[in-house]
Amino acid sequence: MRRAMNRRLRLLPLLAALALPPLHAATAQDAGPQNAPAQSEQSRSAPKPAERSGGGFDAQRSETKHQLPLPSGPLAYTAVAEFLPLREGPRDEAAARVFTVSYTLDGGAPSGESRGRRPVAFVFNGGPGASSAYLHLGALGPKVVGFNDDGSLARPPAPLLDNPDSWLAFTDLVFIDPVGTGYSRGIPRDGGAREGGARREEDPGKRFWSIDADSRAMAEIVRLWLTRNGRWESPKFLVGESYGGFRIAKMANRLIGDTGIAVNGLIMVSPVVDFATIRGGGGLLVPALRLPSYAASAAANGLASGSPEQAAEAAERYALGGFLTGLAGLDYRRPGAAQGFFAEVARTIGLPEELVTRFRGEIPTDVFARELLRGKGRVVSVYDGTFTAADPDPSAARLPFDPFLRGTVPTYTTAFAAYAHEWLGVRTEVPFDLLSEQVNRDWEWPRSGQPSAVDDLQSALTLQPALRVLIAHGRTDLITPYMASRWVASRLELPDGQADRVAVTVYEGGHMMYTRAPERAKLAADARALIEAALR
Repeated sequence: MRRAMNRRLRLLPLLAALALPPLHAATAQDAGPQNAPAQSEQSRSAPKPAERSGGGFDAQRSETKHQLPLPSGPLAYTAVAEFLPLREGPRDEAAARVFTVSYTLDGGAPSGESRGRRPVAFVFNGGPGASSAYLHLGALGPKVVGFNDDGSLARPPAPLLDNPDSWLAFTDLVFIDPVGTGYSRGIPRDGGAREGGARREEDPGKRFWSIDADSRAMAEIVRLWLTRNGRWESPKFLVGESYGGFRIAKMANRLIGDTGIAVNGLIMVSPVVDFATIRGGGGLLVPALRLPSYAASAAANGLASGSPEQAAEAAERYALGGFLTGLAGLDYRRPGAAQGFFAEVARTIGLPEELVTRFRGEIPTDVFARELLRGKGRVVSVYDGTFTAADPDPSAARLPFDPFLRGTVPTYTTAFAAYAHEWLGVRTEVPFDLLSEQVNRDWEWPRSGQPSAVDDLQSALTLQPALRVLIAHGRTDLITPYMASRWVASRLELPDGQADRVAVTVYEGGHMMYTRAPERAKLAADARALIEAALR
């Protein structure tokens, strides 16, 4: 999911399989309100002539019809799974095949607007290196993976359920997998011809694995989808989780400058907007912004007083007050003079005073996750401080992997592969890369400084005066703490009376707070409210 993705997460090796077998044309329609896999209607699956240009690019388009049963009545919708071409070079050759899944409501919207004017949301996950399956089958799509009531992993294989909180009820949806993730792949130049007698080893998708190239490519996919589907008049929204939040802030600014497309709203789920607020480079601000999420996690595990919400609120007041001044005033030559400060920090975040003293009050995230429950032989996830697991290697200096993130890999991979085959008519032997370690490892970051999308977000807000932004966080997310986004939001320049254009909301749970059904419903309600407000 994410730049915050644990680099030590070992996935199956990326298999080079660029000559994809065709997605068989879906020839089915759902059998009534039970929404069973379709079986009879011929889909419009023949590629358009333009899709065959540029070296015989094959869109492998599959279209199916479905119904989503809801208490208010069934929603009839069309699902389209297809590859879109990213083109480059003087001959405008296809450089990558980008896998997308679109959901559009049939027969207009319940409120009566025409299909061409119905809102459409383009959805991304993060990583870099994550496919969109987390938000697709986790929160927004018509189907969701079932988790336990507390948001923890269900026994495999996890059930796939109708989603009563699908965003399809208030916007059409387009899920996009960046190059190298999901089924999306780069295409070798000149068909992968040999150079100097040896085949190149570099992945052909690598040309898209940088901040600038990625935002440019994904903006082009948005433009291409709007053009092919005749949706230029539709209100447009971007949704991104984790690094995807960073991506869509970049895209919002780029879409205005490169294509003349202004989006109506941004919905960021557990985002990082400015990397300096969550990792080295932010100075004393970084440990201060982490403190409330640490405190909430400690309270959830019975190691700090009050509820997680109460503990977080108390830590918020302390973080940018006594905690920040305490860190700034430390004299390392006289550590004994700060014992009262270290004791207060220890009480706030539930760690032993000796450990807090050793780290001078600045506890790294991985150390917190490892040490909070060491006495019980357990660790907490950096993605959700309420999720605990047995320590896989108590003698190791660091955790070899994050138990919650690693557990989601087979959960979502299995669920999406089955869903794509049975419900969307996708036929391919290409491995589905939920989280691509190769993309994450080979991503080109700036050589100096910490990446930031704050200026891009500010520019988009300035150039599009009606733009609204929702930033959603889980309270016990230790990877992208909610206080970091609050700090960024408080420094965006907005005209008087327009502060409500940027909202930061906090939910129970962690990075994927939507694995808890009540929080998924709240997130959907807040997203609906943003879209409705943006259209008034």
